[in-house]
Amino acid sequence: MSSKQGLVKQAGNAMKKVSPTILTCLGAIGVVATAVLAVKATPKAMEMVKADSRKNHDGDPYAATKVEVVKSCWKCYIPAVITGTATITCIFGVNILNRRQQASLTSAYALVSHSYSDYKRKVKELYGEEAHKKVMESIASEKVDKDHVITSPGIMGSSCLDFEDADEEERLFYDSFSERYFTSTIGKVLQAEYHLNRNFALNGGGIALNHFYDLLGIADIPEGNTIGWFVNDEMYWIDFDHSKAILEDGLECYIIDMVYTPGTEEDYCE
Repeated sequence: MSSKQGLVKQAGNAMKKVSPTILTCLGAIGVVATAVLAVKATPKAMEMVKADSRKNHDGDPYAATKVEVVKSCWKCYIPAVITGTATITCIFGVNILNRRQQASLTSAYALVSHSYSDYKRKVKELYGEEAHKKVMESIASEKVDKDHVITSPGIMGSSCLDFEDADEEERLFYDSFSERYFTSTIGKVLQAEYHLNRNFALNGGGIALNHFYDLLGIADIPEGNTIGWFVNDEMYWIDFDHSKAILEDGLECYIIDMVYTPGTEEDYCE
């Protein structure tokens, strides 16, 4: 591929990414422009209606019927109608692009979920459960650094499990799926896992990943409402593995590893 073709492709990809933003801006401008054009056209339209009314009703400027009013002044509003139509097109275009991007994002995370599930299964088959835990501990240790943002429960939104834990200290946790650290107590994390399974059972079909993060009191992730866990012949309970890692600075970190990787309903029906 030539450098020129490469630049064209990069420009095309960049345009795809910013298209929703551009259409949103155009839609906002279009709303304002439509209003301005309609306001500007109104005085001229009123004069045309009065003139036609005088002509058709013996000099009375206010005798025109509704149909006659439309016939007299509709041309004055053509610019406003065209602008309004373009604005509506932009708004619908943004919706279509967002839906496509969401579908692409969901497909990408479904592929990642498959790969992650295959990795865990193969590591456990070849090297055993302990090897998998050591890999997760190593990943957790490598990812933490002095600039890493740690989420505290309640900052991004109140959790329905926001109760006092008797004499429990807050600890550092690591969610292996979203690769995030957060502080909480062991009691709150176990309660979140229990309530997730309780709601999973009561729902009878499936539950979104973001529901678990809501129970933990940490921020949702963009794809968390489209992937999760779904009842099938092999799974009626969402299991979690827990292990403890010692970070380089000696800090203890509790790893939460999801035995069943979150996916789409199609993934669980295969």
